[in-house]
Amino acid sequence: MKDILILDCGPSFSDVTKHYGVAPEWIMGSLKDKGCNFTWVKPYDGDKFQSIDSDAWIITGSPRSVYEESDWMLDIEEGLRKMQISPKPVLGICFGHQLIAKSFGGEVELNPKGWELGAYPVQFTEVGKESQLFSGMDDNAIVYESHQDSVTVLPENAVELARNNKGNQAFIIHDNFYGVQFHPEFSWEVIKMYVSVRSGTGVKVDDPSIPESTQGELVLFNFIELI
Repeated sequence: MKDILILDCGPSFSDVTKHYGVAPEWIMGSLKDKGCNFTWVKPYDGDKFQSIDSDAWIITGSPRSVYEESDWMLDIEEGLRKMQISPKPVLGICFGHQLIAKSFGGEVELNPKGWELGAYPVQFTEVGKESQLFSGMDDNAIVYESHQDSVTVLPENAVELARNNKGNQAFIIHDNFYGVQFHPEFSWEVIKMYVSVRSGTGVKVDDPSIPESTQGELVLFNFIELI
């Protein structure tokens, strides 16, 4: 069995959690038949964790911003830097993607191109097309997004794996740290709820049509194969 540490970086909207649960549950649900044991910790709620006790990390999204630099965020950053001594893989999702970038010298800020909310195509770089993380995904894969912060400057040693017209969508650094800006754990029902809730607060939606897509979930399946 593969021991996976899920670093939960904060709950979502009550409307989402009431109907569909929370991100760690979606991740564990997707991977329930993949031979994994999960440890679910909530650093934002004071949970502590060991850097290299597990076979891999998955860092979730968050309603918070990495540039807030809360103590628990800095604890994760320190843990990430300690993980450099290990070949164990780490996957950062949305906020987690941004936190990995910040941990290694990248820059994160409000995207001047605005929110990315709904279903969007992403394009893989030549390196990304060869990455096992995206095995089986289409050239213009449709993935689900909900964020206004973005990685605007990649860390010095990072290699971009995917992008779209809103900016960076994926990178790798130190051969084992992967970041994806989109949400591979989101189902069609979940992203529709996110769009409904956020658009109700005035967030502009580029395209209200949300096609069904399971492309993003392949990232979770492929990540487990990297362990």
